[in-house]
Amino acid sequence: MTIAALLLPFALMQAAPPPSADSGATRFERCVAAIDDDANKAYEDAMIWAYEGQSLNAYRCAAMALIAQNRAEEGAQRLESLGMALNPDQPGLKAELFSQAGNAYLLAREPARARSVLTRAITTVEADPQNLPDLLIDRARAYAMEEDYRHSEEDLSHALDIRANDALALRLRAAARMHQRSFELAQADAEAAVRIEPDNVDNYLILGHVRESIRTGEPVNEQ
Repeated sequence: MTIAALLLPFALMQAAPPPSADSGATRFERCVAAIDDDANKAYEDAMIWAYEGQSLNAYRCAAMALIAQNRAEEGAQRLESLGMALNPDQPGLKAELFSQAGNAYLLAREPARARSVLTRAITTVEADPQNLPDLLIDRARAYAMEEDYRHSEEDLSHALDIRANDALALRLRAAARMHQRSFELAQADAEAAVRIEPDNVDNYLILGHVRESIRTGEPVNEQ
């Protein structure tokens, strides 16, 4: 997963007015952009910025730089701590930080910790259902990594109830159903994902796995 993918995992907040040239938001954007060029230097610059002003965005950028240095677990811990420390009156930002932490824990192959922090994110925004699908999809990935396919399927079904025709959710649910030997339902999901995103090779891959599972009677190991 790229740093850009971790930056804004889902659209939680209303569009804000364009920031001024000296705003913390602009500095954060520059800091994140620098990570792809030199993650070590971006981390050092972010920590200097944090020392100067104790900015949450500075610490957030530093955590993201750690993830880019293949120190995903350390970056996840920092993002989770930032989310825990944030005031409850900023639920959107709080959920974003938890979402980033959850994705970083997935990168670190720590699905239980990912599931826990993503549950916090879901609880934070559950009063606004339109913001839930991406979080539910991410938590479903954590469940699947733990081989808890029943709960993975439940989260994906919930996400699809809110946002129908999501090809990623359908593809992941096809895999979860395949592993539970619900082969016909898995095939229906995989075929739906192909119809929605006919250019995405991943959809054809899971459809092929499901068809092979039907042929052999055993789920295909996707690892």
